[in-house]
Amino acid sequence: MKTKKRKIKQILMIFIAIILLFSIYLNTFLLIKYNVLPLKYLIIYFVLVGFIPFVLIYFTVFPRIKPLLKNILAIIEVIYILLLFIVFSYLNQTFNFLDDFTSGFKYETKNYYVLVASDNKYDEINDLNNKSIGYASGLDISVNHAIEKIDDIITLNHVEHDGFSLMLNELYDGTLDSILIVQSYYDLLTENDETIEENTKIIYKFSIKEKVNEIVKDVDVTKENFNVYVSGIDSYGNVTDKTRSDVNIVMSVNPVTNKILMINIPRDYYVELDGFAQKDKLTHAGMYGVEVSAKTIENLLGIEINYYVKVNYNALIKLVDALGGVNVYSKYAFNTHENHYPIREGYNYVNGEKALDFVRTRKAFLDGDRVRGENQQAMIKAIIEKASDVSILLKYDEILKSLDGSFSTNISTNKIMSLVNMQLDSMPSWKIDSVSLNGSDAHGLTYTYPGQELYIMIPDEAVLEDVKNKLDNM
Repeated sequence: MKTKKRKIKQILMIFIAIILLFSIYLNTFLLIKYNVLPLKYLIIYFVLVGFIPFVLIYFTVFPRIKPLLKNILAIIEVIYILLLFIVFSYLNQTFNFLDDFTSGFKYETKNYYVLVASDNKYDEINDLNNKSIGYASGLDISVNHAIEKIDDIITLNHVEHDGFSLMLNELYDGTLDSILIVQSYYDLLTENDETIEENTKIIYKFSIKEKVNEIVKDVDVTKENFNVYVSGIDSYGNVTDKTRSDVNIVMSVNPVTNKILMINIPRDYYVELDGFAQKDKLTHAGMYGVEVSAKTIENLLGIEINYYVKVNYNALIKLVDALGGVNVYSKYAFNTHENHYPIREGYNYVNGEKALDFVRTRKAFLDGDRVRGENQQAMIKAIIEKASDVSILLKYDEILKSLDGSFSTNISTNKIMSLVNMQLDSMPSWKIDSVSLNGSDAHGLTYTYPGQELYIMIPDEAVLEDVKNKLDNM
């Protein structure tokens, strides 16, 4: 009987040893594959997770030692297994997240609406069979693909126009039965003319995909200066949506001097959009794709954009809520524009919804977009400070899930892990400087909204030149 118990116990010890070896293998595989740890930490790792566990396995499986001591060593092995599987869970979740979101996206999405007059009898797309639909090809090179998609559903008489003003008038007087319009342009129109929402109704929505022209310019991020374009789009939908970019920040990173220069570019900056003949607001560049925004900024600042990060409204709301709120500094006391939350001068504790209102508000200030840019930078700093707290590890899973579908970047996982490795190796302190481009208030014609003058900001060439010099000094 005792012999049988000893055999069962021996089998159990071997089973525990196998599980321990397997857990060591899983963690070691991930650490080496993603180059997480610098050499000095790898040595410590192999001592703690290599040498010691193997000693434990040797004394629990092979030698004849006292049963009590063997039991204690087996318990230590089980503790090791639990710790290693916890570490593996964190590592695996992190790398899966990074692999999903660091490859950028191959396609961006254009969302389309079919509009009819609000007082007519059409309520769904099938009601328009053999009716007329107007569209403007001059402002949307993809509109023919959208027309083809509708043609797969019903038969329509296509009426091409140069712009939307005449189309809207014809829709109102009954000359046109419907209008096809891209969502981002509809949002732009309704922002400048609130009567459009009252006089029209959306009876059909659909999307088409467009291939993204990749803009990666790879460098050794541990040894060479690199520039990251942060684009915050004015959308609660998918981060792949082609829509206006309300936040435009360039982060110039020097990994040798450990300096970061954060440059805010106002959304209404009057610039030459890359590939377009007429000047426009920078925010409108996002309607033509993230690569147009990036190349436009390259031309403006005289730099290369190496990578981009694109986020939408949901990303900020979910991330701040997942962090348990953040303390953000405000230079001014004001009420937010959307929900009229009171913000006091100094530090303010905000949840996700208040955070979004904080970074979107501009009409509460005389300097409008300039102050909004400063507040956006302040929010980034607040998030970094909160995310650096060790206690955030307890919310790790929630934080990663908060970014699902709301965040994308073309910085590869390997590049990010190289930076992590460098940081762990020398633990440098980073100095972050913030600057904002400035200009003079004006009204002017834009490529995207022809026929009506909109508010624009004419670049201050002296400020622009100073920022370029700062970039050179990086």
